[in-house]
Amino acid sequence: MTENEGERLLKNTISEERLQVCNMVRRLGSKLSGLMFTCGILVAAFGAYVLLVPQDPALSVRLNIIFTCALGFVGVLNALCGLLLLLGED
Repeated sequence: MTENEGERLLKNTISEERLQVCNMVRRLGSKLSGLMFTCGILVAAFGAYVLLVPQDPALSVRLNIIFTCALGFVGVLNALCGLLLLLGED
């Protein structure tokens, strides 16, 4: 194999891998977008519930923990979606 053939094979392999990564990002992106939208709506509704309804002091600590965990989950999803966007850039 000559050096020219090796370079052509390397470029072809890189372009194939890039195409596979872009296809994977498109499939995951649409699913993660729906998940992010749903989680955002649920966290907003839960936050409005916590703010508007008077809370029992014993229950309020548990609700705050659940709300904090839900916000953390949305934050992790946000970071993952951002990384997928960076990965999918051409």
